[in-house]
Amino acid sequence: MSYPHRPTATFAVQGQRLAAGSLSTRELQAPPRNARPQQPRALTRRYEAAWLNASGDAESSTRIAPATALFEEAFSAMARGALVATEAGPVAVEDLVPGMRALTAEGRAETITWIGSMTLYPNAEGESDATLTRITAEAFGANRPVHDLVLGPRARLLLRDARCRSVAGSDAAYVPARAFVDGVSVIELRPVVPINVFHLVLQRQSSLRVTGMEMESYHPGTGIEAMVEPRMLALFSALFPQLARLADFGPHAHPRLTRFEVEQLLDA
Repeated sequence: MSYPHRPTATFAVQGQRLAAGSLSTRELQAPPRNARPQQPRALTRRYEAAWLNASGDAESSTRIAPATALFEEAFSAMARGALVATEAGPVAVEDLVPGMRALTAEGRAETITWIGSMTLYPNAEGESDATLTRITAEAFGANRPVHDLVLGPRARLLLRDARCRSVAGSDAAYVPARAFVDGVSVIELRPVVPINVFHLVLQRQSSLRVTGMEMESYHPGTGIEAMVEPRMLALFSALFPQLARLADFGPHAHPRLTRFEVEQLLDA
């Protein structure tokens, strides 16, 4: 997937078109100028997960864990209605089950070993925590995406651009979806009712094909064990029962760029 420059008004804009099964306009709105006072942020959050156990069977659980970026990133890449390419055809993210095989942008099929979800609540403290990103139909070219795609606050897209090499050492890199917000074809939205968001872990970290876009499957990052204190790390590791240790996520499929880095890169 190539993003030669930041999306502008020259792209096809389908801001009001919604695909069947996607979020309705009642559930989403642009952040208002005079929003109501934000409610205090919860210290914990309910996280739901389903995973593939050692016998190849699916299990599920619900856990209460800290409402921090470390935990939330694992559960908040796609909103309900996002269509993930699988060997069985496109499947809405909320209908996926562990054991299904996703078709990746790297040209292979990978087993979905873990599916996480959480609920975003309106008026949560911190604008970034509850803000979604809507990419309108064909904002990045023909069938990219096929129809409006709503992403969670932690979504990363795969950017294929030779300019990435100067920063990431590679012609492709994962970048925050928010880096492409232009207010026209890529829009920030805030839910006005609770919205479920999801993320996926693959047996080998790869790029998901979602509604015509290429997205990073979840990976906590290299060296996380050294960056998080032991008690918090134990709580976090418990969210992934399919893995013996976090190092089993393996290497990244592509390097990552920050929002600042990609904005500087595309504006150059």
